[in-house]
Amino acid sequence: VEFCGTIDFSNKGNRNFFLAVVLNFVIIALLCCTWFVGIFLAIPYSLFLFWLLQKWWNKIRTDYVVMLSTTEEMAKGITDVEYVAEAGIFHELNSALAKVKEGFHTAVQEEVKSQKMKTELITNVSHDLKTPLTAIITYVDLLKNEELSEEERKNYIDVLDRKSSRLKNLIEDLFEISKATSGELKLDKVTLDLTQLIREVQLELEEEIMNSGITFKMNMPEKKAMV
Repeated sequence: VEFCGTIDFSNKGNRNFFLAVVLNFVIIALLCCTWFVGIFLAIPYSLFLFWLLQKWWNKIRTDYVVMLSTTEEMAKGITDVEYVAEAGIFHELNSALAKVKEGFHTAVQEEVKSQKMKTELITNVSHDLKTPLTAIITYVDLLKNEELSEEERKNYIDVLDRKSSRLKNLIEDLFEISKATSGELKLDKVTLDLTQLIREVQLELEEEIMNSGITFKMNMPEKKAMV
């Protein structure tokens, strides 16, 4: 009685096993009622029962092999694993593996995306660092000319000052990016005048704007735009 109380009949598998035992008991009881005839009938019934159990066991073994093969393929990093529609008693495990496969595939895609972004970042940073560095080298060569006037020399030094400051800022930004990716960057929120920031960027890129051949029109309020 205590054993029967521990059986969970809400489970489909337990219900099926219980019905199979009851059916088998009914058949054996009917065979016993036929006396000697029942003994002869028990032979084909036993053979049929053996065939049925063997078929059921082969189905379990096949499903197990499928699940094992699927798990091994996922362990090798294969994300496009195909799943069987039904996996018998392993149906819940099959559903769980499908979710694992989906999560694994998403993680791989995110990693590929992250690597692509890192490559693009390196390319962009290399280009941004090269631009002021090339300008610095150029103006240093120009300053070597002893025939330069004092005014020209002063202008070249001013350009060098701006370009070196730009290069310094880029390098500092690169270090900040490195901190951000490592999780060591602390965010300090400050109040910023957006209008002033745009004007500063405009002045910083004045040379590029002039050489672009594009007319820039700035429509900003006179008062501060604080963010």
